[in-house]
Amino acid sequence: MIRQIVVIVLFAFVISGISAQSFGIRAGLNYTSFSGPLEEGVNEKYSISDGFHFGVNYAYKFADDFSLKGELLYTQVGSKYSYDGESFYKIPIGNAFLYEKGKSTIEMKVSNAYISLPVTFQWQASKKFEFSAGVYASFLIGPRGNGTIYFEQNKDSLFFKQSLIHNYNKDEAGGIATNSAGPSVYVDGKVVTLAKDAGAYYNYLGTEKDGNLYKTYDFGLTGGVSYFINKGFYIGLKYDYGLVDITNNKVDVLRKTFDEENSRFKFSDHFDRNIGFEISFGFRF
Repeated sequence: MIRQIVVIVLFAFVISGISAQSFGIRAGLNYTSFSGPLEEGVNEKYSISDGFHFGVNYAYKFADDFSLKGELLYTQVGSKYSYDGESFYKIPIGNAFLYEKGKSTIEMKVSNAYISLPVTFQWQASKKFEFSAGVYASFLIGPRGNGTIYFEQNKDSLFFKQSLIHNYNKDEAGGIATNSAGPSVYVDGKVVTLAKDAGAYYNYLGTEKDGNLYKTYDFGLTGGVSYFINKGFYIGLKYDYGLVDITNNKVDVLRKTFDEENSRFKFSDHFDRNIGFEISFGFRF
């Protein structure tokens, strides 16, 4: 009889533990941007960029309407970036650079791939609505950018357009994205052929590249709401707000001015964070 009671009690604990757990999958689109200070006197802007996310999750219900949920996600977070105004361009001549003052027009899209680990508290407000709030930690695995730069300097009739193909973790100082020859320009009494596709650190001296532009981690707050179409299938909306400066200030250059006395970059101390929305379709079972 005692054995039977023990077996029944253990079985009851197992069943209750299983019923308190749920697993799920979630996938959808991201609409994100960088947020941070901008240079004055020029038209510089961050705007919304799209990406996607997908992953799995686990939730444990510790009360009737409350649970703790952990997720493992692959997610693309980034921003569109534009710049139009007074600037400079470092033209490579041999093992050195020649600074040219002029005007730059830049259009870029940055897409940074992360492995993200959100942990949230869930409140089942009704059969249809569930609210969540918590934190996330993300680890950068694939930061990339693509765009163009148009530079013009009226005094010497210097102008050209160049493609920007950036792999922020792999590109080296002075590196090019492809071996294709780009525009040829006449400067300092010489004809210089630029790269057609410039890498992330094409205009950097080796001594100016101290790490990569984007940090390997992000951390922030997250919260949202889910609407359940039926018991398992739902549509969710989440908002993420980064608490970490995602850019390395030792590599993040100012575009408007440079150190003319020492012919070097000036670096930014701006705090740039990730912000954005996730729209998801999910299934819980």
